[in-house]
Amino acid sequence: MPLTFPSFGSLRYVFQRIFSELGRTDILMPNKPSKNTLQIGARYSPEFVCTPFKMTLGTFIEGLERGATELGMSAGCGYCRFRFYWQAQKFILEDLGYDFKFIKFDYESPLDIIRQAKKVSVGLNYLQTIRAFQYGWVTNRLTDLVDRLLCKYRAIEIETGDSERIAKQAFQKIVATDRMFKLRMLGKTITKMFSENVEVDKTLEPLKIIVNGEIYVVLEPSLNLDIFKSLNNLGVIAKTPISLRQFIDLPHKVNPFAKMDHEKAICAGKTYVPHTVGGETQQNLGDAVNYKKQGWDGIIHLYPFTCMPEIITRSIFPQVSREHDMPVLSLVLDEHTGEAGFQTRLEAFTDLLLMRRELKNKRRQ
Repeated sequence: MPLTFPSFGSLRYVFQRIFSELGRTDILMPNKPSKNTLQIGARYSPEFVCTPFKMTLGTFIEGLERGATELGMSAGCGYCRFRFYWQAQKFILEDLGYDFKFIKFDYESPLDIIRQAKKVSVGLNYLQTIRAFQYGWVTNRLTDLVDRLLCKYRAIEIETGDSERIAKQAFQKIVATDRMFKLRMLGKTITKMFSENVEVDKTLEPLKIIVNGEIYVVLEPSLNLDIFKSLNNLGVIAKTPISLRQFIDLPHKVNPFAKMDHEKAICAGKTYVPHTVGGETQQNLGDAVNYKKQGWDGIIHLYPFTCMPEIITRSIFPQVSREHDMPVLSLVLDEHTGEAGFQTRLEAFTDLLLMRRELKNKRRQ
């Protein structure tokens, strides 16, 4: 019974690792989503549903056409419409005549995740299932590291393409490493791979921009028009604080002596939105506060068309921007987003940030 899951940027390696450690040898890796994938999903989706719904539905249809019979998907009981995705998609796919089974994981309940994972494993006990997820969260730490280094070095590399080549090698090394103690040691190795093999222009003083927003739009390059590469090509170091680790990295979640980045951001964001309204609203607002203190130049806020939590975020961002002197650009994405217009807005935003920096430098003189 071939099993597949939605494409999710570099997290595809995390999902592959988890299912592999659960003993599944029938994993059908999703194709990289294309414009056609989104169009297929949009054709069978409600008109005003979130764009990630359309993209994941299109990915599932492509997977089912390739022979998949099990679909892995997150679920939950939070405030976002994401918790209803699998139910609505199940009805749509059944109406289209597909024979399949949904495997849903409650991302808000670590215990449910472990229970469901045990069910889809090849007879593992609970301890072995937790061990499989340990491989998952350690792999997630490494994929986040590769993405972060890539989005830094690619902006300042002298030879175009060096950073992407090293990133590809790093991802291959992560997938090929099968022992936990070796996997844990890869962090230093990957950092050294970039520092020793990518020659950078040390005379540059690049802008630094944070990209945040709705998690799927931020982390799936096919949906955000590969915004990180676009920013890097403009000579901008980009970074996102958005990560799946806030849901699956159990050691960091249960550590009472250390707060993860998203927890610090939520604390800062509660000044503007005291209660959760779903999505990443509090976290995104808090990022503007925290990263301004760390010296970052601006924030690009991405959200899918009709996303209710992020519409709230966008409406509050102007106040946060004024109070903390942190420029924010909000961009909405759907199946009709054009690359040319999107690129023009990125270029205009970076130009404004450069002018802003030059003006501040003149005032200091």
